[in-house]
Amino acid sequence: MTRASRANRNSGRTTPTPTASRPPVLLLSALALVAGVVAVMLIVVVGGGLGSAPAGAIATPRDPSPVALADGRSLGSADAPLQIDVWADFQCPICRHFTMDIEPALVARYVEPGDARLTFHDLAFLGPESIDAAVAARAAARLGDAFWPMHDLLFANQGAENSGAFGRDRLADLAVSIGLDRAAFLAALDDPALRADVQAETTSGRGLGIDSTPTMVINGTVAAGLPDWPRLQAYLDGLLASQSPAP
Repeated sequence: MTRASRANRNSGRTTPTPTASRPPVLLLSALALVAGVVAVMLIVVVGGGLGSAPAGAIATPRDPSPVALADGRSLGSADAPLQIDVWADFQCPICRHFTMDIEPALVARYVEPGDARLTFHDLAFLGPESIDAAVAARAAARLGDAFWPMHDLLFANQGAENSGAFGRDRLADLAVSIGLDRAAFLAALDDPALRADVQAETTSGRGLGIDSTPTMVINGTVAAGLPDWPRLQAYLDGLLASQSPAP
């Protein structure tokens, strides 16, 4: 592991240096990014970890993903003018922030009206529980077309990295809470094919140059960092306007 990659991993998924080809409207200032990361770190220290809950309790997602719009690991129409790919790790606290605080507004404003399609991709690089959680989401998709309910539960119940929050029994508890059979889920969790799929997608993401989470790829363009909602909304509105026929 290089010094740069270690620094990127230890800083809480800081943003890679943007290139001139990336959209200027999505470039976060260094100060804003550092402030956001520091805020997340303070929450972890003061609150005992993002998504922490009493032993045995299962936190309920605040804004569940609309399963009526689900198509596998995507939400929305395949023909939508905005194709938004999100690369994330279920143990990443900034991914949790995106999922719980930005994604619901994104879905309501763009996915539900048919303007955008949102697709989740695994970049499971924070340790074994990242891979286990990603396998759990794929197992839920296989057993009950329940990728999005499991996706929401995983982020809502996130704990400290590789601390047991996504241990085998805990993942099975989450599966049972959304109506999946425990034995069938555990069998799927042990399927090497699902684990290979997670690892292959992670490798694919790295091959695209994606080395931090969350990373958004919008109509094929990698966004630098995670923009706040006003910046993201302005950028997406601009893309839609540019695709509209001239009067």
